[in-house]
Amino acid sequence: MLLKPRQLAERLNVSLSTVYGLIETGKIACHRIGRGRGAVRVSEEDLTDYLASCRNAEKNQTKPPRPRVKLKHLKL
Repeated sequence: MLLKPRQLAERLNVSLSTVYGLIETGKIACHRIGRGRGAVRVSEEDLTDYLASCRNAEKNQTKPPRPRVKLKHLKL
């Protein structure tokens, strides 16, 4: 099944402009159907691949905790 950008935004619970941004940067693969720029459609498989890549990216980005900053200007 092919999803329209609005349907994709609803499924991901993000804005429509975020979906177009993900498509434009190539993070989500899409199909263009029709003449000119065409209608944008995203397959269920491409959505699954994107979600899997997000999960893998989170696992690979373990950041060490930042040291606590002492705030000298605050008096308690």
